[in-house]
Amino acid sequence: MWERRAQLRVSQPQAYWPALFLLALSGAAWLVAEMMGIMEAEQFAILFGIQGILLSILGKAIYRTLLFPFLYLFFLVPTGDFLTPSLQNFTANFIVYGLKLVGIPVYSDGIFISIPTGNFEVAEACAGLRFLTATLAYGLVFADFAYTSLRKKLVFCALCFVTPIIANGLRAYGIVLIAYLSNNELATGIDHIVYGWIFFSFVMLMLTGIGMLFRDTRELPRRSTAPAAAGSVAALAAIVVGALILIALPRAYAAYLDRPDAIRSTHALTLPAVNEAWSSISGTASDWQPSLAGPDRYAEGTYVSAVGKVDLFVGYYDYQTHGKKLVSSANRVADAPGWTSGRWFTSEVTVDGRRVRAAATQVFDGGRKRLVLSWYWVDHHFVGNPFMAKLLRIKGQLFDSWRPAAVIAVSTEIGDSTEAAEERLARFVTDLPGLDALLTAAADR
Repeated sequence: MWERRAQLRVSQPQAYWPALFLLALSGAAWLVAEMMGIMEAEQFAILFGIQGILLSILGKAIYRTLLFPFLYLFFLVPTGDFLTPSLQNFTANFIVYGLKLVGIPVYSDGIFISIPTGNFEVAEACAGLRFLTATLAYGLVFADFAYTSLRKKLVFCALCFVTPIIANGLRAYGIVLIAYLSNNELATGIDHIVYGWIFFSFVMLMLTGIGMLFRDTRELPRRSTAPAAAGSVAALAAIVVGALILIALPRAYAAYLDRPDAIRSTHALTLPAVNEAWSSISGTASDWQPSLAGPDRYAEGTYVSAVGKVDLFVGYYDYQTHGKKLVSSANRVADAPGWTSGRWFTSEVTVDGRRVRAAATQVFDGGRKRLVLSWYWVDHHFVGNPFMAKLLRIKGQLFDSWRPAAVIAVSTEIGDSTEAAEERLARFVTDLPGLDALLTAAADR
């Protein structure tokens, strides 16, 4: 903004009514995001609305002059967590290929890596998301400062996206390699973090040096030597009133939809009956249990048959609020101390005669390993995709006044084969009759 001060001296705010349409769109987007419980989307919608407010009050000339600093506000939103699993897998594969390249024996199971001197895990903090976000944030500022050519700006920003991903793989590979060569005496404690910061600083300096080689010489143009006429105070006041109304309407409607008119049921949730091939057992439940954001009711049980033992968990929501959500980043498929989530994939199961693509997750506790299949029940539908579950919640709440929802999870120990465990769980789910009817009946209690 300081760079653009010469242009601002000859500009005056001018009310721009069409920008209120952007505010209306942001309000609608915020309402949908709020109902879906996607905090990131809510925050992006708010910042989109802020752009509409700035444009409507300041006018096109000033907004165009300050476009970059205004759009840079979107970095206020803490986002990108959805990239973490992909970044973890990329980093783990990078390490494995690098170790094989230099002839070091290595065994990997998803994000878990074993070499002769020890075991390593590519944890979420090691995925490189913060490295990527910081580099992108810096790269955008540098590109705006150093270049006038749009092509150069795009190339440098693309470089700031690709470089930290590869660099984080090199950093993690270097740490494992140093630990192997030093017999785990180096790169295992606080020096692990120090090496990361040194490497991060080196990469940022390298990108800056490369960027400076192609820096453009520029002069910011002045639109006029005489100040523009100020806009009408009455028009600006009307814009402010209209903006306040457009801000209030979606929030008022969201409060209306979120009213707790449904009383939480005090009845216990009943577990579904299983056919005669399975027997319910008590007193031998495992220490596995999902961690959910405030279900109103839940039930769990253990079943056994000729093919093995399976644990069942059902978490039931009479209605959802910000503090208790069916789909939340805080939800975990394993909650007991010691359990760590590993490889994630999808598995097709048959629920009440309907094919469902359930989420399959391997969880570890030392030498123990379990497979967990989980899916959702929303508006009388069984779905495994969390985004689809959120859309069904909106449909049910807006058009059918249907609020109850549930998450269903089944788990079993993984023996010699993940495929065998997956088949055991699929057979158990097939033998669960009338699950939709049972969950629907729970809403009426």
